[in-house]
Amino acid sequence: MICALTGSALCQSLDHLSADEVKAAVSAKPDTGFVLIADAGFTTPSLCKAQIPAIFIYTPAGWLNALSQSARQQFLPFNPKPEDTLRTLTIISHGCASGTAAGPVCQSITRAALLSDIHGEAVVEAIASSPVTQSWQNGFGASAACSGLVSRFSMADLQKVRDKKGEFLVATFDGAQLLKIYTVKEKHLKKLGM
Repeated sequence: MICALTGSALCQSLDHLSADEVKAAVSAKPDTGFVLIADAGFTTPSLCKAQIPAIFIYTPAGWLNALSQSARQQFLPFNPKPEDTLRTLTIISHGCASGTAAGPVCQSITRAALLSDIHGEAVVEAIASSPVTQSWQNGFGASAACSGLVSRFSMADLQKVRDKKGEFLVATFDGAQLLKIYTVKEKHLKKLGM
């Protein structure tokens, strides 16, 4: 990104939410600019008793709202960092997790990408990603570690994969293995305010 390299004031105003937008996001009602899409149609529910595959999608204002709500619940002051005010779509991805007598099993998410269609005619990669480590343990003392993923996508790049209705797909991977493709439908976009 040119703006990230130059750091000019004009670029900063285009890349980041304004002070008024930040104030509106923080004072909005909880869960504004947020949607959860869970894999409710997975074929073997017994495999994912502890956690079903899901993605949490936040608009730029929704992400700030969630961070603000989290701070309030912990009785902490909220002072957003510059990276929290970026104009990005933030997606948190989690895989399947279960606990069996043989031991806990969980899928790690190592990559998320936005797709225009099931064939990947247009693909958008995250501009930043970071793992969220999870640990699972069963009643027999066996444990497993896996990770979810927080991915941030440029709002400008998002336009490259949206169809005529505005819909797009989110693909999650564990290494080279495709785990799941989620469809972000019109009803989700409406809830996100997009």
